[in-house]
Amino acid sequence: MVNQQGLGVNVSIQTNHFSLNFISVLCPTRERPENVLRLVNSARATAKNPELLEFIFYVDLDDESFPDIDGVEVIRGPRVWISNAHNVLYASAKGEILMTAGDDMEFLSMNWDVVIKEKFKSIPDRIGLVFGNDLGTHAGKIAVHGFFHRRWIEIIGTWVQPGRGCPWDLWSTDVARKIDRLFYLPEVHIKHIHYRQGNKEANFDSTYQYVYNNNSSFNPQLTYKLLERERRIDRILLIENLSTSAPFERQYLISSFFEKRFRSHLSLQKRRKLLILRNRELFFLPVRLLINKFFISNFKKLFIKSTF
Repeated sequence: MVNQQGLGVNVSIQTNHFSLNFISVLCPTRERPENVLRLVNSARATAKNPELLEFIFYVDLDDESFPDIDGVEVIRGPRVWISNAHNVLYASAKGEILMTAGDDMEFLSMNWDVVIKEKFKSIPDRIGLVFGNDLGTHAGKIAVHGFFHRRWIEIIGTWVQPGRGCPWDLWSTDVARKIDRLFYLPEVHIKHIHYRQGNKEANFDSTYQYVYNNNSSFNPQLTYKLLERERRIDRILLIENLSTSAPFERQYLISSFFEKRFRSHLSLQKRRKLLILRNRELFFLPVRLLINKFFISNFKKLFIKSTF
């Protein structure tokens, strides 16, 4: 039977029940019972240890179509952005390895769970984004539905970056690639049955239409571009915990140089603030300070004269 629970005001995260060999498949879904069955059945049928898989679904309160499946958990709540739903799911997950799954997926490779676990075991600090071959147009390029170790989330402080239109797959891919922790497993086939992949099996249903309309309205790609500094902060936090050195980023070369040169004289907070500054920001910083000082000084003079 399906274990269902409602979404309360507070969601607590417990940290004393994680299992090293446990994989949590976290998936928001809406009005797609056939897709849910395909996802769960294919994952279990191809896994070597299906008993070590956890499935948790976020289902909208007004969705009565969710199928009755043994051994899955359902969290019900109001209709929210997929990124927010994923963060709710994370709060209930018990696995040490977590997957940002979609209901439009089908597991095809045998023993995929063993391959994923072995890859994480080969990463000493467990910090990495691991993803398989989705057999689509972005195969090997974007970790649309990737696997994370729980340590990644604990360091950054959030599971999926909040955002309309779900640009978080681009977000995490960019962060992982720039710290050299993006791991593609082409032999692990997890088919992404999505209309943007040109897949004829994908039905452009009302759920896809809803997301498509909101993408057009809010332009999440523009928001994504404007939040480069936020992704840089994610990279800095992860780099501080890597067991190996991360590659230098050219646009942050000056800040990286000064941080390394004056590390012993700076607090951790000041080092982090320095590292988020791009080359051009550091280059023009003295000019900006002088301009600001000039305007503030003159503003005070004008204000005092006009007031008294």
